[in-house]
Amino acid sequence: PTATDTCEGTINGTTNDPLTYNEQGTYTITWTFDDGNENISTQTQTVIVNDVTAPAADVAELPTVTGECAATVSAVPTATDNCGGTINGTTSDPLTYNEQGTYTITWTFDDGNENISTKTQTVIVNDVTAPVADLAELPTVTGECSATVAAVPTATDTCEGTINGTTEDALTYTEQGTYTVTWTFDDGNGNTSTQTQT
Repeated sequence: PTATDTCEGTINGTTNDPLTYNEQGTYTITWTFDDGNENISTQTQTVIVNDVTAPAADVAELPTVTGECAATVSAVPTATDNCGGTINGTTSDPLTYNEQGTYTITWTFDDGNENISTKTQTVIVNDVTAPVADLAELPTVTGECSATVAAVPTATDTCEGTINGTTEDALTYTEQGTYTVTWTFDDGNGNTSTQTQT
């Protein structure tokens, strides 16, 4: 800043205070105008550093994380802040889910200057694979007077492990003939497969 002196004309102000401030806050600079004839005046100037802009997420939409048996978010999203640079998201939500369903994680980006933005991310655990029978072909059960299926067949499921077959058909037959038993393998997540036995 300048001042006008009766004798010297324009006088540039001088100061011992910093002219640049990098921390949040309100600062006062004291400027001195000295005409060189032992006449001095001062003037103060206020400098305010006040971050009012929240961090902006680096992607418009966070990717949906999916899994059949479980799903884990492995990448922490980031945002860019005008003062703080890269801000890592934080969340109080779990990052791993082991139950079937759709979940929402809320990420928070805090620049430390009371400016906060949030972004949500979807996690889906959805088992879409049916159990696979453990035997390519079930053994034929035979008898002369009667025949009984004694062994329950099994299948292996991606998420649930061993699945025992169930059937609504009879397991014992006492009349002459050829019969078909249909076994169902249900993983409990809406996926079923079937296998027949003679």
